[in-house]
Formats: sequence, C-alpha cells, structure tokens
Amino acid sequence: MLNGTIIVILISLAAGTAIRAWAFAIFAIVVSLGFGVVAHQSASLLEAALYGLGILVLMQACYVTGVFAAGLWRRSRKPSKESAMADPAPVPGKQRQG
Repeated sequence: MLNGTIIVILISLAAGTAIRAWAFAIFAIVVSLGFGVVAHQSASLLEAALYGLGILVLMQACYVTGVFAAGLWRRSRKPSKESAMADPAPVPGKQRQG
C-alpha cells in the first residue's frame, strides 16, 4: 500500500499543475473508492472506509500543494522581452503644460 500511496501523491502533485479542480475531484473520488475496495478485502468495512477517506484527503492536500507550487512558479518566471511594454502610455491628466 505504501507504493500506491506514493504514486497517488506524485499523480496528485502533477495534476495540480495541469487539470481543473472539478476533474481532479472526480478522479480523486474514483481512486479513493478503489483503494477502499482493495483495503476492504483484508480489513473491516469501517477500516476500509477510513483508509479510502484518508487517501482522498491526502490526494486533495497534494493537489492544492501542486496548484500553489505551479502558481508560484508561473509568477516567478521573468516576462519575456517581447511581451514587456517598452514605455507606459502617458496619463492625460498628469501631463505638464508648458
């Protein structure tokens, strides 16, 4: 189960940079239900439900971390010289009249 948890963490972090929240929510629910079913084969139903809920919470936390990290990375990149403005336009009310 540890290998599966590590894979879920990595996929959730990557998904935070690439897909929308509603798509990830559907994906996370399906994956956590799958982990709950697998855990139910060797444990009670309550333990399996708690394990599935724990996986869901872990996936959501990793997704939010991925979204946050991707946002920081995008903001930290320097704008290219092509997209940068050379000189800002003068404000009409602030011009000096001579």
